[in-house]
Amino acid sequence: MVDYDLYDNALVGLVTLALEGAQGLRLVQSGARSVGEMFSGRRGKPVRVEREGDSLSVDLNVSVDYGQPIPELARNAQRLVAEALSASTGLKVRAVNLTVVAVEYREGGGAA
Repeated sequence: MVDYDLYDNALVGLVTLALEGAQGLRLVQSGARSVGEMFSGRRGKPVRVEREGDSLSVDLNVSVDYGQPIPELARNAQRLVAEALSASTGLKVRAVNLTVVAVEYREGGGAA
C-alpha cells in the first residue's frame, strides 16, 4: 500500500474546482465579511477542510444569486464537493456544511 499525505491547500483546491461549474452559487471572496466575523473579530475562510483519520468534513461560506432556490443550490454544492473529494482522495466525506453569507443580485441571474 502506498502512503501519501494531502495538504490542506490541495483539499481546498479540489473543493474550489468542484464548485467552479455550480450555477447560482459561488464561494465568497476572501475580502467579504459576515456579520459574525465583524462582531467576533475573526476572519473566516471561504473553505475549511478538517481531516480526522480517513474522513473529511468541509465548511463552505458561499454567496447565492437572488431569486435562486437556496436549498436546491446547497444540495447540489454538497453533492459536487463530496463526489469530487471522495473520487480524488478515496477518503470518506462525513459532512459538507454550507453557510450562505450573502445574497447577490446579478443582472440576468434572477429567477425566471
